[in-house]
Amino acid sequence: MMKKRGKILALAAIVVVGAVVLSRCGHKNTAVEYESRPTVRVENPVRQDISLYTDLTGLVEPQSRASVMPKMSGEVLEVYFQAGDTVQAGQALCKIDSDALTALKLQVDAASVALKNADSNLSRTQALFADGFVSQEAMEQAQNSAQNAKISYESAKNQYDLQVKYTTVTAPIDGVIESRSVEPHDHVSPAGEICTISGASQLQVKFGITEKIHQTMELGDSVTLEKNGADYTGTVTEIGSMVNESSGLYDARAMVPDAAGLTNGSRVKMTVIMDHVSQVLTVPVDAVSYDNGAPFVYLYEDGKAEKTEIEAGIYDDENMEVKSGLTSDSQVIVSWSNELVDQGEVLLAQDTDGAQTDGNNETAAETTEAGDKE
Repeated sequence: MMKKRGKILALAAIVVVGAVVLSRCGHKNTAVEYESRPTVRVENPVRQDISLYTDLTGLVEPQSRASVMPKMSGEVLEVYFQAGDTVQAGQALCKIDSDALTALKLQVDAASVALKNADSNLSRTQALFADGFVSQEAMEQAQNSAQNAKISYESAKNQYDLQVKYTTVTAPIDGVIESRSVEPHDHVSPAGEICTISGASQLQVKFGITEKIHQTMELGDSVTLEKNGADYTGTVTEIGSMVNESSGLYDARAMVPDAAGLTNGSRVKMTVIMDHVSQVLTVPVDAVSYDNGAPFVYLYEDGKAEKTEIEAGIYDDENMEVKSGLTSDSQVIVSWSNELVDQGEVLLAQDTDGAQTDGNNETAAETTEAGDKE
């Protein structure tokens, strides 16, 4: 009787173990299948500007510069300036003594005497003509002589006054004297420079540009300058039309309105626009791949990735110009995946989010149900 009961219990245990094994096998057959298609994000091309910049070196110089030369020859009597002085337009720089003034003064004196004699002769002739003692012809000769004497005197006087004015050399512009090349008792002439004055009102930067930059740079373009950690903004005011033979570049200049901290003759780092396009179709540069040097992107078409070649233009760190191959409605795949292949099936990111949510809910429900059964 005991042996029979033992056999029954052993058989029952085998049945229970078998049920458990079958139950676990059932759970394995209902495991969640994971998505194998790569998940992608898409964007439409957008129109925007792209600017490329390059660094150059510029030389600070005055916007205006004047070489001061006397307008008469003579000996320098006094010099009123030093190199580095700030001067105002019209300020006296030096005094010149000229032998020509003596001769001109004698001419003025002689013309003055001649004018007085002509005027006296005209007065006498007018009185005699009124009494009928001289002819009309004599009267007219006296008038002509007096008029000629007056012209001669005024001419001599103007010439003398002008030379007297030239004896004092003045500054033609406001600015700073860069150099002094004259000393007292030196002999100067109109062909010799006394000093050079740099305009103090504004500074400019001279720089050279390549053929490529020359094609895109325009008057009025903005440039950025950097010196000793300080930034300045300038405006292009001059672009040369011929290559400088010594540098092989085109000469250009930019005005710097607020140049406090910059010194004449110093060199500065400049940033200028090397290339620029306006309102062109662009895609993220990370979305572009290359096949044997040819650029292409993947487009999303009916659940598949479609390889599409494009004609690329300029690009910066973020965006690339697309000259042809796309439209504003193209759905460009902008997320990278090593599983992307032409005509390969893909899944949009928003669809994936929904699938992941549904899958997680389903898995949670199955786990709860299994727990309840246990």
